[in-house]
Amino acid sequence: MKDHQLKAWLGLVETGSIRSAARHLGLSQAAVTKAIRELEADLDAPLIVRGSRGVTLTECGHQLTLRARLSQVQLELARQDINQILGGKRGHVAAAVTPMVFLGVLPDVIKRFRKRMPLAELRLDEGMMPLVIPALRDGTIDFAVAAPTVAEIGDEFEFESLQTLETMVVCRRGHPLAEATEWKQLVDCEWIMYLSPGSQHSGLLDYIRKSRLAMPAQIIRTNTFGVCWNLMTRSDALLACPAGMLDVKPYSEQVSRIPLRMNLPTLELGVLKLRGMPLSLAAETLAEQFRLEIGATANKVIVPSRARRLRAREA
Repeated sequence: MKDHQLKAWLGLVETGSIRSAARHLGLSQAAVTKAIRELEADLDAPLIVRGSRGVTLTECGHQLTLRARLSQVQLELARQDINQILGGKRGHVAAAVTPMVFLGVLPDVIKRFRKRMPLAELRLDEGMMPLVIPALRDGTIDFAVAAPTVAEIGDEFEFESLQTLETMVVCRRGHPLAEATEWKQLVDCEWIMYLSPGSQHSGLLDYIRKSRLAMPAQIIRTNTFGVCWNLMTRSDALLACPAGMLDVKPYSEQVSRIPLRMNLPTLELGVLKLRGMPLSLAAETLAEQFRLEIGATANKVIVPSRARRLRAREA
């Protein structure tokens, strides 16, 4: 497969027709058609089904699209790396970070990164796992600083653990159950949870179920940290979150930790990326700043974390 063929293919996928792809790429329709046919011949597989309303991708076509996009992303990263090495000003990095990270170490991470790469383009997304996984797959983001479950990591991704996060239950200041110590005292309360597959709150409910404890009676489902936190601090609803939030102002001044006498499931915070896909120079530089800052907040150096990663690879 050649670069011009993949560009023609992605142009077809994005525009939906040979004619539109040709116009988008500045090529003739015959050139785009030839490139697509060459791809089908090279793969010995049908990639599209032509119809009166344009083209439809086959299952093989969908699979090619995923890998073709990643290949173009990697080629662009190579161009950026070479430009950086030669003293150029270009560089682009996109990462996703959990609320725990963007409310905590993120400003210091950005400050460190800017000292190394003051002119690089930087994009940051909120790192909710259901959004992170597809973004990593299609190359929209380079890596995530997140707390995935074991099932989410699988064989497709590499995860470098940097810090273990304790889970706590919090409520607004002055909440009538601020001194509760037993789970049964909280069951009838209203809870705010993000319940997409793989989320922290889905994991918490699985833990409660497996522990044969009563399930929360009322749950308000949401999908953003801002809604969760704002509603919890202005109502009697409860929220489970990383205990490190007590170290972040002004958030720590808005809540009380409920002193439950039970162990809640912990989270592993770390760097998540596609397996076998090297990061660009800019992305690796940003990831290293996260390692340094998160390692410092966890009262440990980065060397042990790297050693664990190396041992895992050797195993």
